[in-house]
Amino acid sequence: MSTEELKGSPPGENPAVPANSFRALAFRDWLYIPHVLGRRERAVLGFFVALAIISGSTAASLALFKLTQEAPKRGGVFREGVARAPERINPLFLSNNDTDRDIAALIFSTLFYYDADGALKPGIAEGYSVSDDGKSYNVNLKKNVRWHDGAALTADDVVYTVKTIQDPAYKSFLRPNWQGVTIERLGEYEVRFVLKQPYSPFLQNLVLPIIPQHIWKRIPGEAATLADANLRPIGSGPYLFAGFEKNKDGIITSYRLEAATNFYLAGPYIETIEFKLYDTEEQLIRAYQGGEIDGINALSAKNIERVKNLGATVSNIRIPRIFAIFLNEAHPALADRAVRQALAWSIPRKDLITKVLGGGAIEIDSPIPPGTFGYNADIPSADFNLEKASSTLAKAGWQDLDGDGLREKKPAKKGGAPTPLKITIATSDWRDLAETANLIKEYWTKIGAEVEIRTLPVNELESAVIRPRAYDALLFGEILGHDPDPFAFWHSSQLKDPGLNIALYHSKKVDTLLEEARRATDRGQVEANYKEFQKIIAEDFPAIFLYSPAYFYATRPTIRGINLKTLVLPSERFAETHLWHIKTKRVF
Repeated sequence: MSTEELKGSPPGENPAVPANSFRALAFRDWLYIPHVLGRRERAVLGFFVALAIISGSTAASLALFKLTQEAPKRGGVFREGVARAPERINPLFLSNNDTDRDIAALIFSTLFYYDADGALKPGIAEGYSVSDDGKSYNVNLKKNVRWHDGAALTADDVVYTVKTIQDPAYKSFLRPNWQGVTIERLGEYEVRFVLKQPYSPFLQNLVLPIIPQHIWKRIPGEAATLADANLRPIGSGPYLFAGFEKNKDGIITSYRLEAATNFYLAGPYIETIEFKLYDTEEQLIRAYQGGEIDGINALSAKNIERVKNLGATVSNIRIPRIFAIFLNEAHPALADRAVRQALAWSIPRKDLITKVLGGGAIEIDSPIPPGTFGYNADIPSADFNLEKASSTLAKAGWQDLDGDGLREKKPAKKGGAPTPLKITIATSDWRDLAETANLIKEYWTKIGAEVEIRTLPVNELESAVIRPRAYDALLFGEILGHDPDPFAFWHSSQLKDPGLNIALYHSKKVDTLLEEARRATDRGQVEANYKEFQKIIAEDFPAIFLYSPAYFYATRPTIRGINLKTLVLPSERFAETHLWHIKTKRVF
């Protein structure tokens, strides 16, 4: 034997087992171990091996979760139920169709937009500057904005949009906002707006949707409202037109949008948005319950709890919208201030709001509602007082002369006919307004007024009643801006169509206050003028201010990224819809 073969092991060790034997086991040896173990030992070994694998996976998952964050991912479908069919998807021709406004807000981009906190943010625009005299606004455009057909959006489109609005042939509802404004093209991506006088709220005019010149320049103004591009529009917004379906009567029942792949901001993340038509709110709620839709626009207050019980998230947003009865002082009875006061005092507004709106509104006493810039909280309230209303009428000479329960006023001249306290209220056939009108009829009848109600579809109301100013009393709403600027609604220059002075109000003091407010650059001065304006209106009673409703928007919790705080129009809820999402992913 050689000396290497006779080398002994250290004392206490088994010479048959080499040192560090488990370390010496090869991978194939480890696989053989279960075969030499009993059934019970194999089960125990398997348990600990599985536990080790699960623990390692869990630890890895936790580590990955801590190192990453959730982010939106493109995909999913959002279906919103609406109560009015789309008619004309063109932001220049919109009127009172909220569905048109909603879809246009998704398809068309604006120069600027207001975010959830009411701050002005750049959209198509990159930035702006204002001249020292407040008459000139230079706006630079982003250079990466494309129309949905791939064409570049340039200063030419902005110039064309403004000049189209200003052209009487197009009959744009935006025209009053752009009278006296000149637009200049400074370069391919820069424009200048020049005003005759400083106009403090002008920046909100720049929340202006832009239409494509290369599409619309071929269409004459007289034919614009009937153009096919109103239903198959090309815009530059986060969503593009994908298709619609009509019923046998030719009414659009479904309108579908797809995410734009060339949008200039983050997103959009939701792949498809669809608007589906239903006749009533009850049908909308049932459709939500049945999984047909994921959102309900303009939910009534009385159905909030019911929809919440179905799992919906309901946003409650106060918007600067007012509803009032605008009184035509050319009417022989309404020319009397005492009559206007008595009519106001005879309406229990709290009762009215509860019965019609389920409590989803606040009482108002002025044309600028609470929570809006310039609101005057010191305006005296026209509280309900039936006895005061009746005694005021009696003192003003309005008596029941023939015992029929209705008041008249004796003629000023002998032999003349008495003047009856008879008033016709014109309003829309929209359910809330129709119900409001019927309740007011009940209230006014209690003080001896003879009241008739005339309800019309809103388009007919506008053309046959509002534009020609053919009404005794008009029950209608007004929507104010982020800066409420009451000029369009209350200045005497706006008495005739297309002006919006539906109260037919004229006051030199008010005219001066509103003109000064438009020119002022000091926000404190603007606010002071607005408050003084409201004080004068409260003294003159040209309208009976009723309520400012809240806006309720219901969506499924699966629709994420919705952040609604401040809105002027319900369609503004889509201002940041490119950030809404359904699907998510983890990113470092």
